[in-house]
Amino acid sequence: MRGTIKTTRSSLLFLAIDLCAATVAAQANAPMASIANATLDGYRGEYQHSALCTKDEITLWRCEKNQREFALCAAPVVTRSTGYLQYRASNAGKLTFFYPATKKPPLGSFTYQTSANGDAAVEFSNEGYRYSLVDPLRQGSAVVVSAPGASGKTTRIGCGGNQTLQVNYTMRLMFDSGVWDGN
Repeated sequence: MRGTIKTTRSSLLFLAIDLCAATVAAQANAPMASIANATLDGYRGEYQHSALCTKDEITLWRCEKNQREFALCAAPVVTRSTGYLQYRASNAGKLTFFYPATKKPPLGSFTYQTSANGDAAVEFSNEGYRYSLVDPLRQGSAVVVSAPGASGKTTRIGCGGNQTLQVNYTMRLMFDSGVWDGN
């Protein structure tokens, strides 16, 4: 025996309103078309390669200071369930730190933020330390590390201009991976 669904005009109207509200909400958090449609091929020339990233990875961000190098390496495609981001640091060419320990999708490990003035940052925490890869639009990039505990000592390592966290393809990866809400 088959069940029947009784619909009325008012229930259809409420369904239409709910669907419209859901669409508007989804569009409000979606990035603009130039970001949503960005491709790696269209932006590959914007990224400076880091020796810390393999030839199959994209160097989304890099910073060099004296003999130290810091990089955010990524799979060419990153979504909520595939690809990865991994932060790596070296001193005198020797890898000294990487996060996370395994290559996995970044949701839950990283956050990405943009400001109205064009600044962008990727942040993560590891063993109580807070790391910020800061990429101001009009100044040099920096790695900012805040220590845990009451002292909260902050170390800032400044480096030259970079501005690759604002590249449309970077923003698309951040949105597709769920670490940025598009606003």
